[in-house]
Amino acid sequence: DKGKTPEEVFYDQHEDLSDKIKDDSKEIANSGMIVAILVATVAFAAALTVPGEKTNAWFVVFIFTNAVALFASSASILSFLSNFTSLRFGQREFVKSLHPSLTFGPVLLFISVVAMVVAFTAASFLIFDHTSKWVSYAVASMGFFPLLLFILFQFRFFDDSLWSRYYRLSKFEKFE
Repeated sequence: DKGKTPEEVFYDQHEDLSDKIKDDSKEIANSGMIVAILVATVAFAAALTVPGEKTNAWFVVFIFTNAVALFASSASILSFLSNFTSLRFGQREFVKSLHPSLTFGPVLLFISVVAMVVAFTAASFLIFDHTSKWVSYAVASMGFFPLLLFILFQFRFFDDSLWSRYYRLSKFEKFE
């Protein structure tokens, strides 16, 4: 009656929800950025205090995975930071997809944490290379535990994301 499209009426009626989504996404980005900064700090400090012999094969593993942790966490920081600096916060954008920082930031953060765990494991092999190797094997075993827990806790989220993105129900199918 007022010359508005159904889409415009929808956005007018759900303006509060749109503002809440924007605020919540900024809080999520802020939390992710804090964790990414902590990982980057640890990775940077570890690069300055490289343990063990430089001729050991585990040294290469340590340097490589520590660099991956540092640069992936730095990319995650920038990704989360783009959530605060982006102009792409229109109402129509949130209907289509999440802000890219909320998609790529956590993935980059997960990669950096995995790399940090592998770098720590490599450092234990460097430190205990000539003495108690059982310590390195125990550390390597414990390193898988947090990663498996994360995958277990996030499995439902990844499953829902894949199904909603690639296997959408057609208009004529009903929910069971």
